[in-house]
Amino acid sequence: MKKTLLSLAAVAFTAITSFANDYTLVFDGENDINGLTRQTTIDVNSLEFVPEFSFSEAGMDFSIKKISETGNGFALVNAGGTNAGILVYSAFQAATSITPVVSLTVPNGKITAAKVYMSGSALNALSLIFNEKEIDSESEGSLYYWAWSDSEGVETLNFQWDNKFYNRFIHSIELTYTEDLGGKQECGLSFSATEAEAFLGEEFAAPTLSNPNNLPVSWSSSDEQVATIDTDGNVTLAGAGKTTIIAATDGNDEYAAGNTRYLLTVIPSATSIAEMAEFAPEVYDRVKVAFPATVTFANGNFAFVIDAEGNAGCFEDIRNQGSTQAAKTLYNVGEVIPAGWIATNATIYSSVIWQGIPGKVTETVDVEYPIVEAVTKADVDKVVILSKVTFTTHTAAGNTKAYGTTPDGTQYEFQDTYSVKQYPAGTYDVTCVVRYSKIGSTEYFYLAPISYTESSTTGIKDVDSATTDSAHYFNLQGVEVKSPKAGLYIKATPTQTTKILIK
Repeated sequence: MKKTLLSLAAVAFTAITSFANDYTLVFDGENDINGLTRQTTIDVNSLEFVPEFSFSEAGMDFSIKKISETGNGFALVNAGGTNAGILVYSAFQAATSITPVVSLTVPNGKITAAKVYMSGSALNALSLIFNEKEIDSESEGSLYYWAWSDSEGVETLNFQWDNKFYNRFIHSIELTYTEDLGGKQECGLSFSATEAEAFLGEEFAAPTLSNPNNLPVSWSSSDEQVATIDTDGNVTLAGAGKTTIIAATDGNDEYAAGNTRYLLTVIPSATSIAEMAEFAPEVYDRVKVAFPATVTFANGNFAFVIDAEGNAGCFEDIRNQGSTQAAKTLYNVGEVIPAGWIATNATIYSSVIWQGIPGKVTETVDVEYPIVEAVTKADVDKVVILSKVTFTTHTAAGNTKAYGTTPDGTQYEFQDTYSVKQYPAGTYDVTCVVRYSKIGSTEYFYLAPISYTESSTTGIKDVDSATTDSAHYFNLQGVEVKSPKAGLYIKATPTQTTKILIK
């Protein structure tokens, strides 16, 4: 959960008795809330629901509960995009329903405005009841919102709706409220920024605190596993995640007690693809790519890469996703994607896809694909040449599948992801990307062909019978080719496949 202080403005009276705050509660499923665990799926059979929960912080009390007998309840979810927030779930059955009641209280204060943002089904026709006042929805981008206001303000604001059999996510709640200062002046504490980002293991320049009235200040961090702070306000980064840094004062006879805060997001810095998967295991986790990666194959928005340790991964640039522009290959084989950019995990098929590849640079390296006789899980996301694969009918083409068998009897599934030309039955060396998939509890490999080549020739080839108007192609690997008539003698290396044309 993220709470962001948007503004803190004193209301000018002869005797200051209260001040106005704008405050936003954002439920993004990135942190647990009062023991309610973040979950990263919308599979209802895997989710754990609670009938109610609550928390208190910064002088504000929040609670949500169901007042109906049916319906599962609530879960804190981050499954990407608009599938994030407090999920209100009542099952996809017309006979089930849930009536959630959200309660917001500012003790010794007055709430004067609220705006609730949600996503889900049939929100355009949904009305919310705010303290017995019915309010219709309005749209804003991919979200819907309900806006309530009361010039006199209320200490407690409740809102509810009949959820029937729909699933809906509460994304955020914006509040405007006044707080009674008991006749004193506002303390005046403020930070130079309400949000900050830091990279684990790197130097962090924290927002500066303004304390114009020189009041004594105490410091705290809401999650010391992310960052700690000493009595002088010095921040020490401890781990990836989010924490709220708070500066508070008890005030004195002239100034009221108060506090200010900023949300600190600590992003881990990975030195390899293996660390990227370790540091950002869930969908929409972020990590800094602190290493260069070499492209082994690129197609459209996708770039398959390896790092210096030989770990393989798949990067995806989604900057044009959803647009009418065709996907463009940003990188070619052998080009190097530089270090220093921020990636976001959007796991697909249990292999990691990272969003937002940076602009191109000029560095390149030579890339050779390894020739293998079998594929293992260690080859996932790598490009290999699987040798001597026999297809009894034809190879895959046009987004179809085909099954080929290697000499050891292993059958592999080939999926034509990249629209490769179809070839007749035969034995081929297949250059392919190794992919991995999991459906339920079933795990399996499939290979995405890049090209097919007739399998390497063995033995000695006598090409003296070739005529001037015929062409002979030979794929050579550890093979001698002789033509005494032409004075030709070629010996191919045992580790590479060479293709020659003789006319």
